[in-house]
Amino acid sequence: MAIATLVKDNDNERIYKISGNRLITIKIDDFSEITYWENGSQIGNDEDFVFLEDEFDSDRYLLARMYVPIKGEGLGRATIEFFSEYFSATVWARTFDGIERQDGSHLTEDAPGFVDKMIEEGLLEDNRDKGDFYDDYE
Repeated sequence: MAIATLVKDNDNERIYKISGNRLITIKIDDFSEITYWENGSQIGNDEDFVFLEDEFDSDRYLLARMYVPIKGEGLGRATIEFFSEYFSATVWARTFDGIERQDGSHLTEDAPGFVDKMIEEGLLEDNRDKGDFYDDYE
């Protein structure tokens, strides 16, 4: 997996260099909306990466959607790291169980492997042994 290199950190936005010397800006607003920008234009959609605040703990967020407009460049990892630091939050994701959830937090495509890697790196809380408690959370 490629690593996006942090070039500039400016409060609610960070600029990363990826392959081809491309500069990608990740922006976070106060409502936890994540957007990606290149050359002054937004790339992707406003709901590519979605974090849902825990109803019982405002310092804890469920990673409900994880898509980056440029895959394989380390932007997903950079997004989780940036979000966690910006909000001083703990982030968790559901385990892969094949159940499609209304909030979008079910894992599809390459997400199960991505989540496992982020848990190994300590960027996501490990809930794999918590059982049904987190599966019932909605």
